[in-house]
Amino acid sequence: MAPSRQHPAWIFLSAVQQLRGLAIPLLVLLVGGGRRGEGWFLGVGALLVLFGLVARGLAWWQFRYEVSERELRVRSGLLAKQERVVPLERVQAVDIDETPLQRLFGVVGVRVETAAGGAGAPDVSLQAVTRTEAERLRQLLVAARRPAAAPTPDVADPGLPDAALGRPVPFGAQGELIRRLSGGELLAAGATSGRIGPALAIFGVAFQLLDDVLPEDSWERVVTFVPGWSIRGAVAIALVVGVGAWLLAIGSTVLTFGGFELRRDGERLLVAHGLLDRRRRSIPLGRIQAVSAQEGLLRRPFGLAALRFESAGYGQDRAESGILWPLLRRDQVDDLLRRAVPGYAAPLVAGGAEFAGPPPRARVRYLMADVWPLLGTALLALAASILLPRWLEATFTGVRDPLPWLRPWWGLVPLALVPVALLQGAVRWRETGWRLDSAGRLVVRNGGLVRVTTVVPRRRLQRRWVDQNPLQRRSDLASFGGAIASGLTGGRLGLDHLDAGQAFELLARLGPDPSPEPGALLAETEGEVPDAQPHTAERP
Repeated sequence: MAPSRQHPAWIFLSAVQQLRGLAIPLLVLLVGGGRRGEGWFLGVGALLVLFGLVARGLAWWQFRYEVSERELRVRSGLLAKQERVVPLERVQAVDIDETPLQRLFGVVGVRVETAAGGAGAPDVSLQAVTRTEAERLRQLLVAARRPAAAPTPDVADPGLPDAALGRPVPFGAQGELIRRLSGGELLAAGATSGRIGPALAIFGVAFQLLDDVLPEDSWERVVTFVPGWSIRGAVAIALVVGVGAWLLAIGSTVLTFGGFELRRDGERLLVAHGLLDRRRRSIPLGRIQAVSAQEGLLRRPFGLAALRFESAGYGQDRAESGILWPLLRRDQVDDLLRRAVPGYAAPLVAGGAEFAGPPPRARVRYLMADVWPLLGTALLALAASILLPRWLEATFTGVRDPLPWLRPWWGLVPLALVPVALLQGAVRWRETGWRLDSAGRLVVRNGGLVRVTTVVPRRRLQRRWVDQNPLQRRSDLASFGGAIASGLTGGRLGLDHLDAGQAFELLARLGPDPSPEPGALLAETEGEVPDAQPHTAERP
């Protein structure tokens, strides 16, 4: 393949991406400056935009990429030249993204990930190539990881598939379709998602922006139409804001996961989703370290769960990273795992073997885990509410009652959350548990506001440990922990306050497998993360 450049649309797209972070400040400056008749900054801004376009054009001219039989080579840089070489056998994933602006120019973005990748930027990123070029690149890069294919026919038979003729195969036509997300499931995912908090933050930012942009007398006119302050009015405002945030959360989920589709192509999962920003991800099964089912507070009463995966060395920097399936019923989880990731098809949330959990004597520790911080906060707040007014009176002579609204009982407000903390602890004690099946798969369940059930094959555990502090030793309790290779959320799992004998028994049962999988010793040469030998420990 001869060296190629990206589509010329990259010049404009990269300039827009750089200016996007300045959109809000420029808007405020434009409104404020225009009102005072100061337009000199517009000329300066136009010169900066022109300079940026020229610099982007030169950078586009210098950027070249080339795919040979063994490697992907990328050359870039204006003054400081840079050359990156990625061996094809180390390519783990090739993702294709498509934003509305890219769609307008008829181009897409390509992200190339290797085993050395982590959270953050990909190893190679092409922001503007045609769809045909993107599919051709994806097939060239992925083909190096597959066994040698049959010879390509000399005669183009229309009856043969595109792959057999050497033509790029569209993403949506590859592999076996496992499942598509229906419209009802999409709306249910948005209505029960945990995105209301970020939506409320967006409301706050929007209010601050309006406060900076609108004239001051505008708010005074609004206040004249608002009736007198009352509890009923406050409840009405809170209700409007809450419903608005909930609808915004639904809209955000629909835009992110609209058209969600899961396919399997050999030893890779293919995921496509997004209404505006269309994203296509390729997930090597050999990179998956763990699979978990998450049941949120709003989803648990309806028997709904979301599936996530943990992947090693796979750079992910978006909120939807690691989503295997956004929402499905609990009784459908096991079937989807068997079809998508058979090695992780241990029963998660649809019954199966019983979980071993913490003993009854550990219940008090679970109940008080969240209560102690509240008691400490209340003590500090009570001390501050008593000592702060006295300090102000002593510092500023002649000042009486400097904070009339501050009363000592304010320090006891955190204690109102104690019943919630006790309930949270009781749920965690009841739902925390583990089991180890005959296939060597560890299933860990942690409860609380969000119940998370994770399955990890024993060979994926990079290390494991048992902690036992003096108070736990007195009650014959211990905590178990484990770690996997993960580029997403840290890759740690734990079980608090187990019976000490049970914790050390679990540690011993997760020792080295006497009969490793065929080909496990070749994992490193095939580009997978080698499984570290878990250390063993004897009970003190």
